[in-house]
Amino acid sequence: MDKLRALLFARLIIAAIVAAGSTQSWAQQSEGKSTPLTPNTSKICPPARPGVHESYHLPPTTKLPDGISFATDWMQNRTGGWAGEQVMDRCRIQPDGFLTWHGREAVRVEVQPNDDPLGLNVNSDRAEMLIMQDASKKPISENSKSGTQYYATSYYFPTTWQGQQLRWSAFAPTDCARDENQCNSWSSVWQFYGWGGLTAAQTTVNGPQLYAFNGTRFTDGGLIALGKWTDFVFMVDWNTGDYTVWRRDEGQVKFKQVLKSRKALPAGRDIYIKQGLYRGGNVGGRVDVLWIGPTVRGMGFSAVEQQAFGTNNETE
Repeated sequence: MDKLRALLFARLIIAAIVAAGSTQSWAQQSEGKSTPLTPNTSKICPPARPGVHESYHLPPTTKLPDGISFATDWMQNRTGGWAGEQVMDRCRIQPDGFLTWHGREAVRVEVQPNDDPLGLNVNSDRAEMLIMQDASKKPISENSKSGTQYYATSYYFPTTWQGQQLRWSAFAPTDCARDENQCNSWSSVWQFYGWGGLTAAQTTVNGPQLYAFNGTRFTDGGLIALGKWTDFVFMVDWNTGDYTVWRRDEGQVKFKQVLKSRKALPAGRDIYIKQGLYRGGNVGGRVDVLWIGPTVRGMGFSAVEQQAFGTNNETE
């Protein structure tokens, strides 16, 4: 009996140690101390058949906390909670085990030449999710009734990232005016479709990789922290077109305001969000890969920060 008790006691001790180790490991991930998987920047997706590849009326994220109207959940929902997708196949946008620096699930995005899920044939490539929706599956469109909204997300661009958004002059001696589609060059990773969004690209040949929002460079210079995560919070007043952008690079505690401006809103047109990669097709055969963390829409800065990143540090 004493030996049996000793054996059971030993097993309980071992179980406690394993549980404690698991808890510590998760805590380290949540604090940004551990990213367990090296990101795979290679081409891993198979060729996809040409044609239209888009789906709508997808399942929503059904459990949303107060103050949050949309949040992705790639662990429980293979389409993250978005209402639609424009993607050649499931491989192009998928969680692959790589985590954000806060230990949150990230989704890998891969775009290959001729990835044209809308069948537009205008020399553009994309893999995008689109249209936020609430827990009841109601699509979210932005207009004057939206008031002021906050959005949070994060991006990881590997050190091999080569996004481009070049002027026609970069393609000389090609006559871009004769067929402007042959010189298509842009790299959009967040669209407020019909109004603006976030780009991540070099704007000159062999130039630095830069962020811009609504075509405007950040006040901090806009350099992309390649090989590191960058958290973003966007604020938009859908009555006036006023907007603010905050960023926080991996390892930083508080967000820094990097842009505050205004852009006129299109009259009589609703805006919706698209996220992934939409690029011009003049890429020289390049395959682009990036990662996106949780994406959130809500009524306040602290609410979206907590939901997307699990932090509550706000701004400088």
